[in-house]
Amino acid sequence: MKQAAPLVIATLVAIAMALLPAFMPPQFLRPPRDEALDIIQAAADYNLMIQNTGAGGQLALPMAETVKPSHIEFIETKPCGAVEASEDCVVLDGQLGEETGRLLEQSWHDADVNLESYADITPENPLPKTIDIRRLQSSSAGEIARLQMAASRQKLDVIPASGLAVADVRKRISLRSDMPPHHLWIFSAPWVAGDIAFVEVGFVCGGECGRGENYALRKAHGKWRVLAVQPSWVS
Repeated sequence: MKQAAPLVIATLVAIAMALLPAFMPPQFLRPPRDEALDIIQAAADYNLMIQNTGAGGQLALPMAETVKPSHIEFIETKPCGAVEASEDCVVLDGQLGEETGRLLEQSWHDADVNLESYADITPENPLPKTIDIRRLQSSSAGEIARLQMAASRQKLDVIPASGLAVADVRKRISLRSDMPPHHLWIFSAPWVAGDIAFVEVGFVCGGECGRGENYALRKAHGKWRVLAVQPSWVS
C-alpha cells in the first residue's frame, strides 16, 4: 500500500497539471517568428480570396515585390482589452456567461459566409452584398468572445514586440497587380490565445475611405485557416 502511494500522488499531480490550464484565464502571447509569418500569410491569402471574389472571380497577376512597399504596411499591435482604450483599440463593456470584460465588437462572422458576401460586386454596387445576419454568426463566436473578455481583465505592463521584419512580412503577402496606386493594406502582428490566433487587416482607399477587420484563425491539419471575421472600423 505504501509503495502505491507515490504512484497515486504522481497520477493525481499529473491530472491536476493537465486540468490547470482550463481553470486559468487565457493569455495573449506572441507566437514564434515562423509561426507568426504563417499566420499572417494565411490571413493575407484569405484577404486575397476576398479581392478575387470582389473582382468577379477574375484573377490578376500577382503584385511585383518592388511595388509591394507602397501597398503594404505592417504594424505592431497590442491585444485590445489588455490595454487602455485608444484610437487603435476601441472597446465596449460586455458580459458573456461568466466572463465579464471588454470587446472591440461583439459579432464574429463565419469566414466562409463573409467571403460569400463579396460575390457579385459590380461598379454599380461596389459594397459586399447583404446576407441574412443569422448566417453571419460564427459557430466559434462564443469561444472567441470569451477569449477576448478573459484577455481584457489582464493588464500588461510590457507589450512584447513581435520580432517580425517588415520585409519578411511583405514576402508572405500576395496582392493583385491591378490595385490602384493609392490603395493600401495594413497587416498587424498576430497574437495567440489558446489555439486561436488574431490578426487585424486594414484597408485604406483614400483620405476617409477604408475599413478594418479582425481575423480569428485556427490551425487544422498543419495549416492556419481563417474561421471568423470581426468588423472593427469603417471610414
